[in-house]
Amino acid sequence: MSSPHPSRPAPLAPVSEPRSSEVTSLPAQRASGAAAAWSAAAVTVPHAVGLGLLAFAPLAGEHSLAALALWSAALPGLLLTLVVPRAGVVYAPTTVVALLFAAVLATAHGAAPALGLSARQVLAVSGATVALAFVFQWLLGVLRLASVARFLPVSVTHGFAAGVGLSMVVGQVRNGFGAGPDALWDARTGWHLLAAAAVVGLAWGLRWRWPRMPGLLSAVVLVALAVAVAGLWGGGLGDVFAAAVQPSQFAGPLWPDWTGVPWMALAQQHGSDLVVLALLMALVNSLEILVFNQELELDHGLRSNANLTLRRESLLGVLCGLAGMIPASTSASRSRIVLAQAGPSRDAPRWHAGIMLGVAVTGAWWLHWVPMACLAGGLVLAGLMQVPGLMWSLRYAQRSRVTWAQSWLVALVFAVMGGVGALVAGLVVATFVLLHDSAAKVLRHVRLDGELRSRRLRRAGSDTWLVPRMNQVAVFELQGVMSFGVAAHLAEQVRLLLQPRHRWVILDAGRVPAWDSTALAQLRALVRDLGQQGIAAAVAALDPMAAEHAGDHVRAFADLDRALEWAEAGILSQRPIEQRPARPERDLLGEIGEGVPRAAAEALMAVLEPLAVPPHGVVFRAGDTDHDLLVVKSGHVTLVTQWPPDKGLRLATVGPGMAFGEMAFLNGAARSACAGSERGSAHLVRLSRAHFDAWARQYPEAALTVMNNLAQIGARRLAVTTRQLRAVLE
Repeated sequence: MSSPHPSRPAPLAPVSEPRSSEVTSLPAQRASGAAAAWSAAAVTVPHAVGLGLLAFAPLAGEHSLAALALWSAALPGLLLTLVVPRAGVVYAPTTVVALLFAAVLATAHGAAPALGLSARQVLAVSGATVALAFVFQWLLGVLRLASVARFLPVSVTHGFAAGVGLSMVVGQVRNGFGAGPDALWDARTGWHLLAAAAVVGLAWGLRWRWPRMPGLLSAVVLVALAVAVAGLWGGGLGDVFAAAVQPSQFAGPLWPDWTGVPWMALAQQHGSDLVVLALLMALVNSLEILVFNQELELDHGLRSNANLTLRRESLLGVLCGLAGMIPASTSASRSRIVLAQAGPSRDAPRWHAGIMLGVAVTGAWWLHWVPMACLAGGLVLAGLMQVPGLMWSLRYAQRSRVTWAQSWLVALVFAVMGGVGALVAGLVVATFVLLHDSAAKVLRHVRLDGELRSRRLRRAGSDTWLVPRMNQVAVFELQGVMSFGVAAHLAEQVRLLLQPRHRWVILDAGRVPAWDSTALAQLRALVRDLGQQGIAAAVAALDPMAAEHAGDHVRAFADLDRALEWAEAGILSQRPIEQRPARPERDLLGEIGEGVPRAAAEALMAVLEPLAVPPHGVVFRAGDTDHDLLVVKSGHVTLVTQWPPDKGLRLATVGPGMAFGEMAFLNGAARSACAGSERGSAHLVRLSRAHFDAWARQYPEAALTVMNNLAQIGARRLAVTTRQLRAVLE
C-alpha cells in the first residue's frame, strides 16, 4: 500500500561515520525509532486489521473473527522482524497478499459445501495455495529471475498496483461500506457511507502533516468516538452501525486441519483457479519487493541482494501460509514512514512488531467498539492511495495517453474480473508494449548521406569520383528481434526516410538475434518494392538460417564492410571509361608510380619481383621482419589483425594497383598486421628496400616522387580510418 502522504520522502544520504558533534545519544535514537514505529503502526493497525476481517469473513460463524484478523496482522510480521531484520524495513501484511489471500479463501469456502470441508479444512486449502505462491516467489529468487520483473512495462506495473487498490474500493462498495455484504442501499447504508467518507476526509485533511501526524488511525478513532458520543450505535437507532466484530473472549489462532481434505477432487474442480491466484500473488508481491529494494539502494544507500531477499521472505511466507495466516512481506509504505522519521533505524521495525503484538493480544477487548464503517473508510483511502499518483494526473494522461490508457485497462480488468483476468490482460499489454518498443527502436542508426565507407582501399582517382557520390547509399542499422509487426514498421520507416537520390540501400542486421518467417516475408517484399523503384538493396550480417529462408531474392553479405564495398563498386561502375585507371598489367607500379618519369618507372619495374598468392594464401604475418613493399597486380589482398580472417579484425582490402606494407618499408619495423588472399588467388609484385635504395641513388628525383606518393597514400588511409571511427562513435 502506498502511504497517504503527498510525495516520497527526500532521499537520505548513505550511512557514514558521524562526527563527534553529530553523534546522537542512544536514548534519543530509541525515542526516534519508537515515534517512527507508532506512526507506521497508525497505518498498519486499521489497514491490516481491516483487510484481515474482510479476508476471514467467510469463517466468522465458526471461529473468532477478531482472533483470525489480529493474529494475522501481528505474528507474520513479528516472525520476519526477528528472523530477517533489516534496517528501516517494516514487515506487515501487504494489500496485494491480503486481497489475493481473501480471493483464495473465498474460492475454497465456495467449494466447501460440495466437498464437505470444515472451516479448518478451508483454512488448510487456503494455506496450501498461499504457500504455493511463496514457493513460486522463492523459485524466482533461487533461479535469479528476480531482475526479469524490472523489464515489465510501467503500464503493467501501474495497472497491477491500481487494480489492487480499485479491488479494495470495489470490495467496500459491495460490502455496503461496512454495513455487510447483504446490505440494501437504504438509510442504514447511507450512515455507513457517511462514516466512511468522514474517515477518508479527516485522513486526507491531515495528509500535509503526514507521516508526523498519523492521519489514518486518528481519523478512525475520531469517527468511532463521534459515533459513540452521538449515541447512534446502540443508542436508540438499533444496529445502525455494524461493529467490526462481535464481542468475544481472548482466543488464539485457528490452526488448519490437514486431515481428510479431498485434494484430488479440489484440484479437478478449482485447481487451475487457485494456481493462477498463487502465481499472480508471487509475481505482484515479488515486483513490489524488488521495486522497493531498488528505492532503498538508490535513495537511502541500503544495498541488498534482491534475490536473497525474495528467498528469505518466501520461506517464512510458506510457513505462515501453512499456519493459516496472511503472510507478511516488505511494506513499502510503512518502511518509508520509518525512513523519513528515523532513517535506517533497526529499533523502529522492532517497536512496530511489538506494537502489533500488543494489538493482537488486546484487540479482542476493544475491536468490537470500532464500527466496521470506520475501517471501511480506512480501506477506501488505502485503496485510492494504492493507485500510482501518475494515473490521477491529467498532464500525464495528456502526454502519455497510450501508457495511461493501458494502465487503467489492466486496473479495471483486475477490479472487475479478478486476478486471473488481470494476469492475462497484463501479459497481453506487456507483449504489445514490448513489441511496440522494439518496433520504435528497430532503427538503431540511420545514415543517409554516405557517412560510412568500406575498408576497401582505392586509388586517389577512384576516391575522388566516389566520395561525392556516396550520398546515394543509405545504411540502416537494425536491432532487436524481428517479428511481423516489427519488420512491417521497419519497412515503413525505410520507405519514408529514403530520398530520390538514393540508389543503394543496406540493412545492417548485425544486432538482430532472430527473424521469424513473417518478418522474412516482409523483408522480401521490401527488397522487391525497392527493386521496382530502381534501388538495389542488400542485407549485411544476416543470420545464416535466416539468409537460407530469405531466398535468392534477398542479396546478403557476411558483414557491413562487404555490403559497402558492393555499393561502392556499383557507383564506380558508372564512371566514364576515359576516367578509369589504366590496366594494372600495363601499370605495375600502380599508385606509387604516379608522376614518375617513364625511364625511371621502367627501371623501377625492372627490379620488381612477381609473387603469386593462392586462394587463402598468406603474404606476411604480424611480427614478420621483411621490409618489402607490395603492389597488387590482380585479385585482392585482405589485411587483418590475425590470420585466418575469421579469427581477426578485418582492417582493409586492397585491389589492383594498390600498394600495401608501406609502414615496414618506410620505418623498418616489424609487420603490424597479417595479409593474405581471403577469397581467390592474387598476383602481386614485390619491391625490396635494397633494390629501391639502389634505384633511388640512380634516380633521386623520381625517388622523392615515390616517397611523396607513399606519404599521400598514408595520409589518405589515415583520413579514411578517422572517418570510419567518427561514424562508429556517432
